[in-house]
Amino acid sequence: MHRLIRLLVQVSRALSYVLVFSLGVPILLDLALGLQGAPLLALVTSSLIFQAAAAAVGVSLGLPPALILLVMTSFALGMVLAIFQICDTFSEQSERVNRWIEGIGEKAKKITILDKYGAYSLIFISWLPGLGLYACPVIAWIFGWDRRYSVLFILIGWILASLAVLVTSLGLVSIVF
Repeated sequence: MHRLIRLLVQVSRALSYVLVFSLGVPILLDLALGLQGAPLLALVTSSLIFQAAAAAVGVSLGLPPALILLVMTSFALGMVLAIFQICDTFSEQSERVNRWIEGIGEKAKKITILDKYGAYSLIFISWLPGLGLYACPVIAWIFGWDRRYSVLFILIGWILASLAVLVTSLGLVSIVF
């Protein structure tokens, strides 16, 4: 019974990160700015699917660039914290998963570039389409990198990738329209 309660607490913590940062902050911004609701929720949904490339969706919805970056960064923070929590939960709840992850960790440590640059490499990994935001916390967790620095470097990479898409999208929008 104690194990079930612990699991529920951990899952609740992961969900709270998503609800507060990935949904709550955009909703509060929407209310504070008097927007219609749909554009910011569309941006959040697009971030879930397209990751940093969702900045182009924000531009196409007519959202201000600073708001796009703020919403996307808040979304990223919520996802990163939730994924770290999920990794902790799996490790604590399943001995089999824990052994499997430790095995992956041993193999992964043979990737010299990750071992050499450590958490700094998360800045560049976060740019990889399809992996980016969702793989970085898992990689940091497997390698045992300091969580605070890992979150910081993931967010730096996320912001840089989002800025690159944003600047490109703004340039394309001004050329087309």
